[in-house]
Amino acid sequence: MVVQESLVAMAAADVRQLIVTGQLPPGARVHEPPLAEQLEISRPPLREALRILESEGLLKQTPRRGYRVVEMTDRDVEEIYSLRRTLELFALDLIVANYDATVFAPLDEVMDRMREAAAANDHPGVVQANVDFHLGVVAATGHSRLLDSYRALMGQMQVSMAANLATEAKSAGDLARGCERHERLLASLRSGDKERIIKDFDEHGERDYLNRTR
Repeated sequence: MVVQESLVAMAAADVRQLIVTGQLPPGARVHEPPLAEQLEISRPPLREALRILESEGLLKQTPRRGYRVVEMTDRDVEEIYSLRRTLELFALDLIVANYDATVFAPLDEVMDRMREAAAANDHPGVVQANVDFHLGVVAATGHSRLLDSYRALMGQMQVSMAANLATEAKSAGDLARGCERHERLLASLRSGDKERIIKDFDEHGERDYLNRTR
């Protein structure tokens, strides 16, 4: 049972990665036989993994047609980003109320990865580091249920980001500027200044939202 659960979890992680990096783009049909062969697993654990991703809002099942990667409408993106703001504001309130600068140390490693990916013009790598940064901020609250909710939301957000991977050619300069924005967020967090933190995260979220909808 433990081995089966581990296979399912690994398969879900592998397929999730294919989705968020755009290798399985929005609207793409998931063909189970070749995917099972690619992941080197049997179809039963793959089906369980696909059900998990459906519950996360990354896949949609159509009767007799199997699974497809979800396609985000403008309304979907608006809902995702407005909920992201609500969850992040709650997280930031908790961080300021229980301020401890040591909880931000893991974000330094994330920023190192983001800078390396930007220097290599690795857009998917920057996207993943971006997600890990924001997950790290929420993780710093120590609120496990908030983190679970935020993690599920970020999975859906990555689908909207993946839609841009195929249409936007990001230069190393563009990616470097994204790193600089996250460095400013980290500096704000370390300042402990609530007004500054909220302002910087609001501006960052608004920029992200406009980039997804323009």
